[in-house]
Amino acid sequence: MAYLDLEKPATMASGITIKSLPEAERPRERLLLKGSNALSNSELLAIIIGKGAPQEPATRLAERIIHKFGDISDLSKLTIQELITIKGIGIAKACQISSCFEISRRISGVPLIKSKEYNSAIQIYNLVNPYLIDKEKEHFIIVSLDTRRRLIALDNISIGTINQTIVHPREVFKTAINRRASFIIIAHNHPSGDPTPSADDLAVTERLVNVSYTIGIPILDHIIVGQKQFLSLKEQEYIQEYIA
Repeated sequence: MAYLDLEKPATMASGITIKSLPEAERPRERLLLKGSNALSNSELLAIIIGKGAPQEPATRLAERIIHKFGDISDLSKLTIQELITIKGIGIAKACQISSCFEISRRISGVPLIKSKEYNSAIQIYNLVNPYLIDKEKEHFIIVSLDTRRRLIALDNISIGTINQTIVHPREVFKTAINRRASFIIIAHNHPSGDPTPSADDLAVTERLVNVSYTIGIPILDHIIVGQKQFLSLKEQEYIQEYIA
């Protein structure tokens, strides 16, 4: 099976050109005929990749990548830098693959509704989870809210290591001030899957809350996202309930 390239009739090892293959065997034509659900992971990846590498059609390249990683979810966790180490994948193809997976993660969660009031930990978890799920490193997110606790913006301000996020109050409150936030909620992920707060998590939270008193932009909660679970530091009483 090979990928259709209308502009360059590449030839397979057998001497058969890709254009000579039955249309039903070409990924794009199969998608149009039967829908995306009928395509295999490698066929879908071939469509995303677009064009193959020299001497290797996109379908062959896609099959090799899927075979190497075994599971499409493992491929989705790779960074741009990791993707370009795969033979046949350059910066353009890596960006295409990464963008598709990122869009999928984002639409898997609750859509951003700026008119909605966010008053509970589960609401915030559903909001930030698509941006944190399957991340191999810790990401630190600021959720800016207006006076009625409606969403203004969601900003990823820091990417740390596997088990540590490096974040400074300066970056947190610069973002909040630039967004003209009345309140903020902070959130980060634990790649280990366990949302139990570390000593560093508690120390960073305490420091940020103390600074928030001076800045005048209260921190309503700190959500730690694990694997299909989360923990609210406000619900654990590490952050006091804000009373206007």
